[in-house]
Amino acid sequence: MTEKIWPGWAGIVLGVAVASVAVLAQEPPPAEPADAPATVFSSGRAMKHVEAIARQPHPTGSPSIEEVRETLLARLREIGLDPQIQTSRSGPKPVTNILVRLEGKGPRGQKAVLLCAHHDSVGMGPGAGDNASGVASVLETLRALKAGPKLDRDVIALFDDGEEAGLLGANLFVNEHPWAKDVGVVINLDARGNHGPSFMFETSEKNGWLVRQFAEAAPHPLATSLSMDIYRLMPNDTNLTVFKKAGLDGINFAFGRGLSYYHSPDDTPANLDPRTLQHQGENALAMARHFASLDLEDVKGDDVIYFTALNRTTFVYPVTLAAPLALIPAGLWLLVVLLGLARRRVKFGHLIVGMIVWPVALVGSVFAVGGFWLVLRDILNNFGVPYLRIDMPIVAACTVVAALVTLAIERRAAQGRSVESISLGALAWLAVLASVTARDLPGMSYVFTWPTLATLLGLGLALLMPKGTIVEAEAKLLGCVPALFLFPPLMREAFEGLNLRLAAPMMVLVVIFLGAILPMLGPMIGQRRTERST
Repeated sequence: MTEKIWPGWAGIVLGVAVASVAVLAQEPPPAEPADAPATVFSSGRAMKHVEAIARQPHPTGSPSIEEVRETLLARLREIGLDPQIQTSRSGPKPVTNILVRLEGKGPRGQKAVLLCAHHDSVGMGPGAGDNASGVASVLETLRALKAGPKLDRDVIALFDDGEEAGLLGANLFVNEHPWAKDVGVVINLDARGNHGPSFMFETSEKNGWLVRQFAEAAPHPLATSLSMDIYRLMPNDTNLTVFKKAGLDGINFAFGRGLSYYHSPDDTPANLDPRTLQHQGENALAMARHFASLDLEDVKGDDVIYFTALNRTTFVYPVTLAAPLALIPAGLWLLVVLLGLARRRVKFGHLIVGMIVWPVALVGSVFAVGGFWLVLRDILNNFGVPYLRIDMPIVAACTVVAALVTLAIERRAAQGRSVESISLGALAWLAVLASVTARDLPGMSYVFTWPTLATLLGLGLALLMPKGTIVEAEAKLLGCVPALFLFPPLMREAFEGLNLRLAAPMMVLVVIFLGAILPMLGPMIGQRRTERST
């Protein structure tokens, strides 16, 4: 008897729609024009600062950075503020910081909010993204704060010098400036590209209070504790590194799409997306207002796991729950296996095949993409194509290769075996990854814990439904929704933020994602005829 497969294909179509919504939801908000209300952040106004600052490269110690400083001082005075200069002639290079203090209405001696953005660039590029965007965001934030009601607490702005030369200006501030002891919380702005959404990608340690305030106040929140775990493993530093070493607490914002423009001659105002500037500045303004209304004497809290869904809601829970929560998918996996065996929809031997095949698919996909990229790179080099400027189409092609290899291997394994058995074999590995990351990289654990848990619940419910019906397909689709919401945006940002040299290793995310949604991919990997043996 021919199995009705249209419900399964309908589920796949709906799944693609859900994943597309999740990816599109991470796009930056619309840019506000230059004539926007005085109390809101306007990228139209901020872009004028970017154009004035990023006319040419202005590295530390160059004549051009003196011009940038003159521009900064003039813009701050136009806002109605009284800037001051901090200079050091010692150290590896002389540096000059610009500081300003917007006084609040509270009593003196209260902890203040520090807004920070470095105003130097690298010698190769004019630095529109890195970091005229940050400087312009702070300038526009100060203007909007000045235009509104007086804040409860002071807001200090630091436009530091020598960040690209080794965080020199930030060190000068924390070591020598008297305002450093007044700082209660830091908001640092930086960049590693020229477009895309702004992420709150790093916090200080003991970040529970900070993350919860961000989740409450940011108008367009986008954050994940996964970035914290990854960032700790990388050699990168920003100004927040200096502040953390000095015992200060804070959050770090940056955007990272357009990596080929980073530190390049093409990091120009014309190539900077105004929507990205709007996202960065709008969040910075909201957080400055919010922090300035709070008690900043003690901003530490127990570390948390966090992630944002649909650029709207940030879920937060204690890191101490990572390990207990990671045990639930393992227990549920066993229950679903027992249910499948009882319903004669799962066979033990088929399950073992599924457990063997998934890591084979992972390794096979990585090697296939590695070979594909080596061949493609040679072809592009032979034709003189600047492939770094078409990195996302290349990564998209690599993703297709990885998906095709994975699905081909899974399909071969499913011949004569139930899709449920093969799916449970892959989900066993995801349950293991949930436990391993909960122990070693707890900020990453949610990526495996919640999708695996939901997919298993959906698969368990589907096993109770008549095979091949729309209710079975709906159960599988609903179970895969968390994976569809979490993985595609995560993959896009990972692909945008990493180098093409990592194209093959990045495909691990693709295979993990396919493993998490394997139950709803039955029409693509399963047989069209009812398996009598099940």
